[in-house]
Amino acid sequence: MTSLKTASALAIAAAFGLALPASADVTADQVWAAWKAIAQGSGQSMTGRESRSGTTLTVEDLQVASKDGQGGSVRVGLGQVAFAERGDGSVEIRMPETHPLTVETRNADGHVTALDFTLRQPGFEMVASGTPEALKQDVTAPEVTLTLDRVSGGKPVDVQARMTVFGMTGHYAQSQGGMRTFESGFEADRVQIDFAATDPADGTQVTLVGSVHDIDSSSDSRMPVGGDPTQLGQMLRAGFTSQGALTHGAMGYTLDVTEKGDPTHVEVSANSGRIGFDLGGTGMTYDVTGKDTRVALSTPQLPMPQVELQMAETGLHFEMPLMQTETPADFGLGLRLAGVTVSKEVWALFDPTGQLPRDPATLIVDLAGKARWLADLTDPAIASSDDVPAELHALNVKDLRLQVAGADLTGSGDFTFDNADKVTFSGIARPEGTLSLRLAGGNGLMDKLVAMGLIPQDQAMGLRMMMGMFARPGDGPDTMVSEITVNGQGQVLANGQRLR
Repeated sequence: MTSLKTASALAIAAAFGLALPASADVTADQVWAAWKAIAQGSGQSMTGRESRSGTTLTVEDLQVASKDGQGGSVRVGLGQVAFAERGDGSVEIRMPETHPLTVETRNADGHVTALDFTLRQPGFEMVASGTPEALKQDVTAPEVTLTLDRVSGGKPVDVQARMTVFGMTGHYAQSQGGMRTFESGFEADRVQIDFAATDPADGTQVTLVGSVHDIDSSSDSRMPVGGDPTQLGQMLRAGFTSQGALTHGAMGYTLDVTEKGDPTHVEVSANSGRIGFDLGGTGMTYDVTGKDTRVALSTPQLPMPQVELQMAETGLHFEMPLMQTETPADFGLGLRLAGVTVSKEVWALFDPTGQLPRDPATLIVDLAGKARWLADLTDPAIASSDDVPAELHALNVKDLRLQVAGADLTGSGDFTFDNADKVTFSGIARPEGTLSLRLAGGNGLMDKLVAMGLIPQDQAMGLRMMMGMFARPGDGPDTMVSEITVNGQGQVLANGQRLR
């Protein structure tokens, strides 16, 4: 959580510098007061010289700054900002077309690296409306560009970096009662990223060019008044919640690295994707999905011009408790790689005669369970500890599938764990439950691997004998099934036959 305060400063900067009409009336002074309240509630400092002319409140030399617990900081120089009442109950916020932003990081040795950026936003428009208790800010900007101007404090390096957002619209709304609420939405036609760096010490060059289209994001947060954003554990206990999602259309990037004269070229693309998160209560949930992903790699170290991997579907699901709990809490882990194919050049390396089926492969892992944390994972001391401060109480293998080269392995099962008994299985909580497995096409695949010379005949025979110990014939040709059971006495059985 060391960068949470820095991240919140960037969020403030985004809300002010890129940021975000509702009914009712609001004045210039009330909007300015709301800005200061946001900064104070997020642990920021905000300074500026105020002046008034008619219905316009102007703040000169407006500076927003934040520090984290390790000495890092974010500073945004907004310059002159004018809050002009429009006569219809809303306020236009006029900002400079260009302003600076500086990020400083401090490593464990106390060394500080500073990154100086310039933000340019021609044609930027922002209007605040609503009420002082429920303020909304709407923004449109045809083009917003963040450029890295200088890196100082670290080892010498030549860096050029730029991110441009095209066709941006969005809003940022806040209200305050027992909890301070923040709700935002953001859309953009396209985001373009350009990065180039050269290390003068060894001449290594890195270039990255990428773009993301049709971005649509939203977030909704509830923050306790007076809470410290850097203390996530305290915030969660006080009722802090935050949910959000981001979807995108076609995206892709190319990465080129030249090191000691050897070039490496990487291409990554996807037709669409989604990222979602939910933080609150005692834990967090994180989901990432993608459609039609392609990865290509070429380098002189490969025995072929290019390696290409394509995946029709990708997904990662992660759910876990973060706080110490008296009773076990839910956790989950999911991985989905469906419709996986590799280029024919890769197949030709180990199967030049085409003996193996080249149908798309699939890997699915879907796990759920319950665990009790014995300490807060938000405690920095946990990161430096070798111990895992947790008790596993239940594990549900909801879905397990591996399809590759004509073989299909599936499985599911349920286990509970007795943490009072760590003797039966030598330091591990004693499990009890059953895992059911089914393998179709396994013998056929093994025959082909033997014929190709990838598996020696004697090793294949040993594998078949082992399969015979753990499995029995299933309900179809070349099908094996197995039920692995651990009973309450600590015995391990395979299809009723005791193994332990």
